[in-house]
Amino acid sequence: MVAAFEHSGPARVLVHQLKYRGLTGYADVVATVLEDLVPGLPIVPVPRVWSRQLQYGVDPAVVLAERLAKSLRVPVIKSLSAPIHTPRRAGGDHSRPVAPFRMTEVPAGGVVLIDDVVTTGRTLEAAIGLLGAERVALAVCANAAPQVSSLLVPKRGQV
Repeated sequence: MVAAFEHSGPARVLVHQLKYRGLTGYADVVATVLEDLVPGLPIVPVPRVWSRQLQYGVDPAVVLAERLAKSLRVPVIKSLSAPIHTPRRAGGDHSRPVAPFRMTEVPAGGVVLIDDVVTTGRTLEAAIGLLGAERVALAVCANAAPQVSSLLVPKRGQV
């Protein structure tokens, strides 16, 4: 997994501005950081439930996917569909079940799965379960899970 930033300090504020205020400029910064760290594969965003897309006017993972895809010159494939509504997990009770995704399109070959923040990793696990772990490279905007931080990979060409 590759994360552009640790989910703390200014990065946390900027993620919240993207998620809850629809300020999408931060996605350009994330794309710039990630473009040399992820393979040039089609990008699959982890979708936000529809009720929060309507409430906040943005799906952060889709915005991130589109900016990164433009930078890498690869397609965005919206393979996953989120439910209409589930109780909120972000900033709340992470013991709640993850929203059940549906597969709307099966991408051929490998993909980069992108999400805005990883906290427990359960949402990513649900998405990977549908796409198949052998086909997925992960990229996130910010990582809040210290146990996952050790999985961050170096830039291409570094050991």
